[in-house]
Amino acid sequence: MTFFSDNIMRRAERRALRFAKRFRKNEDGATAVEFAFVSLPFFALLFGIIELAIVFFVNSALVHATSEAGRLIRVGNFQACGGADEFKALVCENMKNMGNCWKNVRVDVVEGDSFKTIVMPDIPPVTPRDETKTGDDAVPQTPNGVYNANEAGDTMVVRSVLYYRLALPPILTRLDNPKGSGARNIISITAFKNEPFPISGTCDADTQTQITAGTP
Repeated sequence: MTFFSDNIMRRAERRALRFAKRFRKNEDGATAVEFAFVSLPFFALLFGIIELAIVFFVNSALVHATSEAGRLIRVGNFQACGGADEFKALVCENMKNMGNCWKNVRVDVVEGDSFKTIVMPDIPPVTPRDETKTGDDAVPQTPNGVYNANEAGDTMVVRSVLYYRLALPPILTRLDNPKGSGARNIISITAFKNEPFPISGTCDADTQTQITAGTP
């Protein structure tokens, strides 16, 4: 009986060794296993690059929109058109198809004696999303900034802040600012001195058209 048992064990051992050799030499599925190891960091890097490119694109659009709206103040075409909300509408008109500008942008227009003495208001923290809602309804309204009345020759600083909600978890991209907010404050600032334009009591028709188009 002992001899019979030992024989079975030896045969089982030889079969196990042959199976181990075949398993070690078999490369079927090796590519899939290797791809599984590298896929997570690869796709994280890929989508991170895409999101960074979008951030740069949105930043460029905000710089352009702020500069174009500020030019209307500098040349005297906006002063008779309204205040903070009307100027924000000009910025949003220049940011068409860039998401809900009216909900996500804050604009500050500050006048001072000189560039050195102008103090910009603090930027409020990002308001958290309402997790009980979905889509655009989950994004709270961003309060607009200040608008100082101004006239010819005044020193001006215009700042636009866009609260851009990141698509990817910030742990992958490190793009959130402030940290842990899940969003990024994209800021554009333009500074200038108003030209010596004549006092105007009416709003320019073209400017009024842009304000109307940018108002939600």
